[in-house]
Amino acid sequence: MKKKHLEIILDNLKPHPRPKPHLEQYTIEGKLASEILFFAKDDIVDNFVIDLGCGTGKLAIGAKLLGAKKALGIDIDEETIETAKENVELVKNKVEDFATSSDDLDIVFLKMDVRDIDRSFLEENSNLKKVVIQNPPFGAQKKYADRVFLNKALEIGDVIYTIHNTPTRDFIINYVKEKGRIITNIFQASFRVPKIYDFHKKKSSDIPVDIYRIE
Repeated sequence: MKKKHLEIILDNLKPHPRPKPHLEQYTIEGKLASEILFFAKDDIVDNFVIDLGCGTGKLAIGAKLLGAKKALGIDIDEETIETAKENVELVKNKVEDFATSSDDLDIVFLKMDVRDIDRSFLEENSNLKKVVIQNPPFGAQKKYADRVFLNKALEIGDVIYTIHNTPTRDFIINYVKEKGRIITNIFQASFRVPKIYDFHKKKSSDIPVDIYRIE
């Protein structure tokens, strides 16, 4: 699958039905999602991808389309989990050769707090490399919300791809080093935030973000 094809598929998925500001529910655009997924493709193929704070499922679905053996999405919001499940069905109906068997079509979405996950939760797939790909909240509405996701990713992931505000770069670099993990790549991108909440003044804003690959 080409990157542009994946971008189109992801942009045509259903959005958050009622995004909640305290959860910082901003849907990642298909362009940025496809860039991250193709950046991570070598780690994705034949491995177990875990999307923490999965929202409507773009990253988990995209990972499965690129060849993940297993894909799991975790989110605390019931409405987004249900939308993610609907998006899987949407993809099944529109993408030829998405899978060769019903088992390959399975993407598991669970409503739960990411803090409740531990390695034992994932032991059933202990033979697969655990690849966390996440778009966590930036902590704009709730301080340190991003750190909750980063901590969990560092705890359960063999390899991690995570998005953070560019101004937090020095903190992220030092924090990951303190946790004994290695940042192998950082690339900067632009995260488009549309006007979806009452407190937004502009039609859209482009926020500079860093995407990290961590081992």
